[in-house]
Amino acid sequence: MARMSFTIDFFILAAVFGFLYGFLLQKADFCFVASVRDWISVKDTRIMNGVLVLIATSLLGWGIALATGMKSAADVWTVPLGGANLLGGILFGIGMTWAGGCGSGTLYRAGMGYVQFWIVLAAALAGNLLFAFIYDPWAKNAIEPLTVLDGGYTLYDWPLPALVIPIVIVVLMVGIAVYLHGFKGFLQGIKESLTDWERNPFRQSHWDIRLVAFLIGVIATIQFVAMSNVGITGPETRIAGVALAQLFGDDVVLGNTYLNALFAEFPRVGLGPEETLVIFLVIGSMAASMLSGSFKIRKPRLSRLPAAIGGGLLMGVSSRIAPGCNIANVITGIGGLSLSSVIVLIGMIIGIVIVVAFVFKMPLMLFQREEARG
Repeated sequence: MARMSFTIDFFILAAVFGFLYGFLLQKADFCFVASVRDWISVKDTRIMNGVLVLIATSLLGWGIALATGMKSAADVWTVPLGGANLLGGILFGIGMTWAGGCGSGTLYRAGMGYVQFWIVLAAALAGNLLFAFIYDPWAKNAIEPLTVLDGGYTLYDWPLPALVIPIVIVVLMVGIAVYLHGFKGFLQGIKESLTDWERNPFRQSHWDIRLVAFLIGVIATIQFVAMSNVGITGPETRIAGVALAQLFGDDVVLGNTYLNALFAEFPRVGLGPEETLVIFLVIGSMAASMLSGSFKIRKPRLSRLPAAIGGGLLMGVSSRIAPGCNIANVITGIGGLSLSSVIVLIGMIIGIVIVVAFVFKMPLMLFQREEARG
């Protein structure tokens, strides 16, 4: 992986990327939890279609970056492969569904004025630190036996031209879409995503999620080439570490094996470009909601606080087990053809299904046969 630069231009670049992500996520109400929950419970595929467009765009984007030599397979984000991917994914799926928002959904809703998601975020940061101090000294010996490959695994290591696998996968995705909706329906969907505009799009409350997904995928590819892979919970863990250092000193952070590794390439315990990106994601969402008139300080119901705190804590802990959240694994992981991310996403879907079916007790309509008419 390329070493992160701490020059002022990288901080500015990170701020721009974060602002754009926040602005776009808010405009489409883009949330991974909702995409799976709505798909399995009410057969609503609107948000899921956006996730699929994002995956397709990321696959082609990463493939182009590698095929043109702008990046190499060594720059692709891979993590240790093993049972921790599935375990962390399941726990993260449970946590984000219980809390009411995924990693990115929590940030953009915090920017919209939802106090509940500021609580979720604070709890997630606490969960990040909780994992770090459980990992050192106890959890390391529990997680490492689950590891199959220490260096992770990406299909870009195969002796094939970089664009072959992404093109094959995207062609299959398009073929399935055409089979389900017909060629005219597929083209109509593209047309609708490009023409769903009012007089002033910046004041428009909602943008078509398919277009937003495509734009996020393009921006993430540019970030991959110009700066770094896209991630949320890693930078959030460092933000929590910086807060801890401010309270108790740098030695508390540097003395912990896990946190020390996260700051290994930093000149000191402090905020870097990726942490700046996360902060400006919230700012971008706030700007988008203010332009459309949807920003409002919204106090949560007291009955939701246990879910916000418990779900947030679980998200924080599990994002370190997996590792990564929905954004890192959907965009960076799948875009980089990382096998560990496929396992994490399967785990997240399982976790969402568990909460939807057994906690919220919503019907899993996707898996039920329609009753015969007559």
